[in-house]
Amino acid sequence: MKLKNTVTRKLTAAAASTVMALTSAAATFTPMNASAADHDYYKALAMSLYMYDANACGKGITDGPLTWRGDCHTYDGEAPVGSLGGSAKSIVDPDGDGKVDVSGGFHDAGDHIKFNLTIGFALSSLALSDYLNPGVYEKAGCKDHLIYELKWGADYLMKTTFLDSSDKVAAIAHVVANGGTDHGIWSAPEVQTYDRPIYWLTESDNNSSVSCEMAAGLAGTAYVLKDSDPAYSAECLKYAKALLEFGQKHVGNNSGGIGGFYDTAAQYQDEEAMAQAWLWVNDAGSKPSRVGKNGDYGNSQYDGWVYSWDKVWQGYSALMYKATGDKAYADELQYELKNQGDLKVGTYNAGGWGASRYNCAKQMDALALANGDANADYAKAAKYQMDHILGDNNLGYSFLLGFGDKWPVHIHHRAANPGNDSSGASSNPSAKYTAYGLLVGGDDSSGYQDQTDKYQYTEGALDYNGCFAIACAGVANLYGGDATSMPALAKQASEINADFKFGSAEPVTT
Repeated sequence: MKLKNTVTRKLTAAAASTVMALTSAAATFTPMNASAADHDYYKALAMSLYMYDANACGKGITDGPLTWRGDCHTYDGEAPVGSLGGSAKSIVDPDGDGKVDVSGGFHDAGDHIKFNLTIGFALSSLALSDYLNPGVYEKAGCKDHLIYELKWGADYLMKTTFLDSSDKVAAIAHVVANGGTDHGIWSAPEVQTYDRPIYWLTESDNNSSVSCEMAAGLAGTAYVLKDSDPAYSAECLKYAKALLEFGQKHVGNNSGGIGGFYDTAAQYQDEEAMAQAWLWVNDAGSKPSRVGKNGDYGNSQYDGWVYSWDKVWQGYSALMYKATGDKAYADELQYELKNQGDLKVGTYNAGGWGASRYNCAKQMDALALANGDANADYAKAAKYQMDHILGDNNLGYSFLLGFGDKWPVHIHHRAANPGNDSSGASSNPSAKYTAYGLLVGGDDSSGYQDQTDKYQYTEGALDYNGCFAIACAGVANLYGGDATSMPALAKQASEINADFKFGSAEPVTT
């Protein structure tokens, strides 16, 4: 089981607030109101995109989609090249001033580190949510916002990938900022000035999982933009193909800058297959050959773990099932879902650190198996899970912040919840701003604790919202919503700049 190791890296402190816990000892939770009306899934989907604005880094944030965010870490635009040497350095730093522009991108979670691994996963997941549910973002009136976030992330992945004169990858700035230093500072990103070193990947010291996940994110972005912006799509594909080749040719597992945060082990074949699948559906590569059978995608390269930042086999199968209709992919999804506790109405299946994201990943499997039938048992099961996340639970909390009438307020997010003293998370402050659309970890079989330093419950991350997008887009595609409700809320929410224009997409009347 691969988990983000935040236990030893986060600020630690004793519990300081009232603990709210569910009483069930098993992963079964009674809904707050089993006969509750359908939630507005279009609203939830549109709202979830604001999470990426909450975690945006660099320039162009001030006067952007959120009123409470501003330009931050702009000095990443003149970051020290650091230890990079050899021919790669001359490509990265052609004028020899020892500086390179790595500004932009997204902060990973409630912290302010930038990991290309999780940015790539987020982009691939957002693209997958659109691919599996054609037209749903248009129906929800937020396709322009989706494209805005995809471009923000893709711009950064291409900026931090340095190509030589033959369009081959020479180096990748795959992590910016030191996790230990960053986690020792509890303040808003707009005021931070600490040193943010670059961690590099090169031919002699590569990480194939990172390279291939970046390729998948860019190729997924290319697919979403292929009709609306073919030139940008083509540029994404150029970088995606170069990154995939780089990961395959220079196989490695450099953990510099990752440390205990995102241990990529040594297997990269799932990210490789995902990138190949995205290139194939873009008509930019050959059809990938991997087909799982009873949890085996070949050569023992799968440990049965759910779709996540480190294991994307199930996302690959969902994409390939949609693309081919081959029942073998559906059979594999069902096998894996059953091994992970299955989904059914009446039982919320969630466990692990940041449990809601894993539940959303299981919803992806169920929705793929429902195959567009809103009356299918798996469709109803996915809807039940989503309703739990959106507030139909014993606490009455929506774990998508800003949705419904009640949500966690002691959240582990330095930008939205900078606190008012040097104790940071341990002082258990209430959030200064509502980070609309941020999915937090939420409850699991042990309960829930609305406490800032209980980050397994109260933190969100790029990969959390990536999984949520896939699940929510699927549920929204089957059960609908009101495309006017999120714009109406934006006009009332002080945190949202309702006048900001993402593009020209208009809601589709359904």
